[in-house]
Amino acid sequence: MRHQFKNLRLSHPEYWNAPVLASGDVQSSLLVVGLAPGMHGANRTGVPFTGDASGDLIFKVLSTLGISENLLITNAVKCLPVQNNPNANEVNNCQRFLKVELEQHCQKPSATIFVLGGVAHKAVLKALGLRLKDYPFAHGQVNLLPNNLQMISSYHCSRYNTQTGRLTESMFLAATRLAAVKAGLIATKG
Repeated sequence: MRHQFKNLRLSHPEYWNAPVLASGDVQSSLLVVGLAPGMHGANRTGVPFTGDASGDLIFKVLSTLGISENLLITNAVKCLPVQNNPNANEVNNCQRFLKVELEQHCQKPSATIFVLGGVAHKAVLKALGLRLKDYPFAHGQVNLLPNNLQMISSYHCSRYNTQTGRLTESMFLAATRLAAVKAGLIATKG
């Protein structure tokens, strides 16, 4: 990993090229957990989801819901993964950081985690010491975890998922709205 950052610092010296930490409101009851920094997104800016197509969609939806400033966003993997696709070793290496973020988050009233994608879903469960078979991944799925912690899952808002139609903007808006309602950031409709 250090070799990768050394090369990136030479080829892209204006980029962040370092682990990307959580960003947003640390007091929020809603924690969004994505996958990993993108090469020309968070790896460039140093802020999760900022500067790439995934970020364009998530920030559009957050703005539509009026909660852009009322949440904390992080990633399961903190550094740019090799070939932009995190492997199990990279996820495991970042578990200690995710555990700390989750421990801090879980102490908040109405603590809700909105996970984007299967890898983030698995990483959160592992960090909490829970088993995937007890909390399966499905888009729009609400899982009640121990200690009244709520976890809402969504397909990742990646360009691949949106371009193939696996995730539409309306699907993502609905899942994000559900997470915001569970976290008490917005009221339910009607």
